[in-house]
Amino acid sequence: MARHSLKLRALLFLYGNGNILGCALALAGPALLFAGVIDRGWLAITAGLYVGGWLLGRRAPELERRIEDSLSLEETLRRLEQVVARASPHLTEDMRHSLESVRGLVVEVLPQLMDAGTGGDDLFTVRETVLRYLPETLANYVALPPAFRVTQPLKDGKTARQLLGEQLGLLDAKLREVVANLAASDAAALVANGQFLEKKFRQPDFLEG
Repeated sequence: MARHSLKLRALLFLYGNGNILGCALALAGPALLFAGVIDRGWLAITAGLYVGGWLLGRRAPELERRIEDSLSLEETLRRLEQVVARASPHLTEDMRHSLESVRGLVVEVLPQLMDAGTGGDDLFTVRETVLRYLPETLANYVALPPAFRVTQPLKDGKTARQLLGEQLGLLDAKLREVVANLAASDAAALVANGQFLEKKFRQPDFLEG
């Protein structure tokens, strides 16, 4: 991953759960001082409260970034269900709707995508999108501080929330085309869809230009 700018790293720290919780706990220091509960050493106590809050809140939610090739069809679908379930609480209603639609389409089309005799390298790209790009995109989004996702403009002036919403909607639409093309045995259209998805989701990091 490319090294982020000092400004971006500062914003990620500022909006991070660790800093927010640390600041909230640190407010107890002056409050205790004014209440007469503590006197000397209140600055050290305040600093300690901040550090304690930062340590408690700094851990970002973890999502699986990759679904392994060696898993069976049932194991792969189960892992995908876990990724969707863990990501959903961090998404808007529209995002959850698109993600659930994507999940349903994957359940429908994945048995064909995992058939070694169906489509070869062309469908491999679509399979990579489902098993690699989608989990990694969701993991990168969830790893961002909640306030940062909705306030800071990134690519084309859009926030991470807006970018993810567009990507999930686009993935939903393209997978619907994949399902239709598989049903129609349209190899040329499948290749075109696979190339489009690979190009669109090749870079799943919202912080990269």
